[in-house]
Amino acid sequence: MNKKLFVLFIVLVLAVSIGFLFSYDKKVIENEKQNTIEQAEETEETEHEITEDDGFDEDIIGSLIINKINLNGTIKEGSTSEILKDYIGHIEETAKYDGNVGLAAHNRGNQYSYFARINELELGDEIIYQTKYGERKYVVDSKNEILETDWSKLEGTKENRLTLITCIKNKVNQRLCVQAIQENI
Repeated sequence: MNKKLFVLFIVLVLAVSIGFLFSYDKKVIENEKQNTIEQAEETEETEHEITEDDGFDEDIIGSLIINKINLNGTIKEGSTSEILKDYIGHIEETAKYDGNVGLAAHNRGNQYSYFARINELELGDEIIYQTKYGERKYVVDSKNEILETDWSKLEGTKENRLTLITCIKNKVNQRLCVQAIQENI
């Protein structure tokens, strides 16, 4: 009878041990799964945060720098009111780098009125245009008031040119157009 009790005791201990090990392994596997899921979520959050923090936007073309008037603005594709609230807008029908690059921005009544002082530009003033394609320096060679319907200043050109356009205060149908040509290299 003692042998039977001893064997029964051993079987019981083994059964409890196997159950404990099985339970332990299951908890370890569950914890590993949970850790993997949490790490994946953290990675996704980090990647999302990096994207937002860097301000990555595929429609960002570059920047415009005019030291004379303390302008350093980001250029974004498009010239809608929504874009012009926060950026200098690239006029879609114009070149982005080679040729006549058309840019528009507000000059008043907006938090980012990038072209508020372009009326102060004079012939020979320098403008720097930076993009993923490269950087170019331009010099102002004309400044005119044009009708809002006059698109001739935005036509394609063989030479590299910047055309900056903004509204004129109290002249609803007119625009200020500052043009600059690439500086001789």
